[in-house]
Amino acid sequence: MKSVLTHQKLSMHDEGQRHHYIPVCYLKQWINNKNQICQYSKPHQNRVVPNRLHPSATGYVRGLYDLIDTEDQEVREALEREFMRPIDTRAADLLREMTGNMQTMNNIEKRSAWTTFILSLMMRNPEDIRLHKAKYIADWYKSDPKRRKFYKKIWRPGLPNRVEDIIAMFDPKEIERRAMEALVPLITNPRIGEFINRMRWGTLILPPFAPVLLTSDRPLIVSNGIINEDSHILIPIGPKHIFYAVNNGGVVDYLKARNPAEMAFIINRSVTQQAVTYVYAQWDIHRKFVQEYMGTAQLPSLIERMQDTPAAQKGYKRLQRLRRKGLLP
Repeated sequence: MKSVLTHQKLSMHDEGQRHHYIPVCYLKQWINNKNQICQYSKPHQNRVVPNRLHPSATGYVRGLYDLIDTEDQEVREALEREFMRPIDTRAADLLREMTGNMQTMNNIEKRSAWTTFILSLMMRNPEDIRLHKAKYIADWYKSDPKRRKFYKKIWRPGLPNRVEDIIAMFDPKEIERRAMEALVPLITNPRIGEFINRMRWGTLILPPFAPVLLTSDRPLIVSNGIINEDSHILIPIGPKHIFYAVNNGGVVDYLKARNPAEMAFIINRSVTQQAVTYVYAQWDIHRKFVQEYMGTAQLPSLIERMQDTPAAQKGYKRLQRLRRKGLLP
């Protein structure tokens, strides 16, 4: 799924507040002594261009979580203000603790907050938000034999005779609101969250002589699933720090036994290959590396990957049934 979208083209509309799908608190881990980071992008065809800026000036789309057709600013900004921003605020504290070698991992509340942050990084990018919203709205307005059969069962005198007539009565603003609210149970999925919470967590610190780490707008390195014995989640959390979650302590032993330079290369190549729009570094010394690898192994969006699995399709159909019954937003 190779993307040539520029930052401007990713915007869903030109108005609205900056909504960071790559949180500022995360990018601040790469800030240098000039209070900047280096952003690599490809604004003109395939040539990598560096840009030195503050972390707050990148990794955002205006109005990404907005209800576009809603005039009330308080309502438009509710998801960002009441859900996304608190996730990032808690993550900022945890990042300071993890990079400061403090005992973060043994606190259940903190583990849950960090797990939610990880899940948000999987779900909050512009491509997933756009696809989720489009699919949710399309499903609401879709009329199929199963839906007609269900409506026939619940029909009562005084209701329209056809399910299509009921569907036509839905307020588009309300459906859009429900679509955005449905992101909350996806990001806070208790089943996935509990599984990640039970994994073995820790941080790896690269020695001073090792190359520094990069990150990108797709910073998570996730194995094929998280339930296998060798499953793992890795994410660089600073130029010298790596967070890991594993199911088997042998994976940690394997990681620690790797040459630090080799480890840095593998992490940097992975986050750079996965990048869609941006790669980030502390200084502009990686242009050749980024030019070679940026975007060369992009993953399908999380929504697309979820739809490809039989279990996910079954779960998605169940969600559709519950929504039609009014039991879920």
